[in-house]
Amino acid sequence: MSKFVIGIGSQRAGSTLLHHILSECTDIFMHPIKELHYYDTLYGVRHPHVLREFSKRQLDRELNRLISAKNYSYINKRYKCYVRANRILAEKDIKDIDYLDLFRPCIMGHATLGEITPEYMILPEPGVEKMSNELGRSAKIILISRDPVDRFISAFKLLKVYRGDRYDKERVSEGINEALETMPEWVAQQAALNDYGSAMEKYQKYFDDVLLMSYENMVASPEKTSGILQEFLGLPVDKEKMKDLMGNRVNAIGESGEVPDDLRAVILKAVT
Repeated sequence: MSKFVIGIGSQRAGSTLLHHILSECTDIFMHPIKELHYYDTLYGVRHPHVLREFSKRQLDRELNRLISAKNYSYINKRYKCYVRANRILAEKDIKDIDYLDLFRPCIMGHATLGEITPEYMILPEPGVEKMSNELGRSAKIILISRDPVDRFISAFKLLKVYRGDRYDKERVSEGINEALETMPEWVAQQAALNDYGSAMEKYQKYFDDVLLMSYENMVASPEKTSGILQEFLGLPVDKEKMKDLMGNRVNAIGESGEVPDDLRAVILKAVT
């Protein structure tokens, strides 16, 4: 059976950066769909329609890419895994999908498989238990934490981008206050994504190896972080590649704008 490394959080806490590190600096096969959203969809954290529509959009994009391509040298097993998994997620009911099947045809030749879906952090306990039963207690679980206020501000920015709203950093305080007042469900989810203690308790019950990593420490100390990852994973980590990746942090959407201390205090109270 393949070994697994699963990132479980937290949203806007460096999960994309960690995916790049594990994919490019180790021998782990990290799924080309960074966030598979399998277990969170299966257990109602995410609506099946959201995953299905997202996967359909990825297929449409790749079809357009194939039509306009002048050469097809990019079509390899990894690319086939990407397209195949999107097709399965777009066409099948989530309860009829076998998790391991999403990694074909890249299972053979890779001792360790992985993915990172931040929302796995807030799986109900039965979902964590199912993950353990399917992947084994020996699967390595990595939970990334971040300052709760900074993470909330970053999540708010991403929300604006996804909704197609114009992000005005000069009016960030006004926008955040509006979100706090009018989006209670979204704010509650952000609070859940800051509850690292509960996530650690659930996952440590069903997995033997759970690592809590600080986003701030990961970015500030690449060399130390590479050592921590190497010891935890039991696999070599290319420290030079990792330093280069850390020097070019990915998935950044610019600055959040000035958030006054009084508003930071309000945010902290709302999401912790």
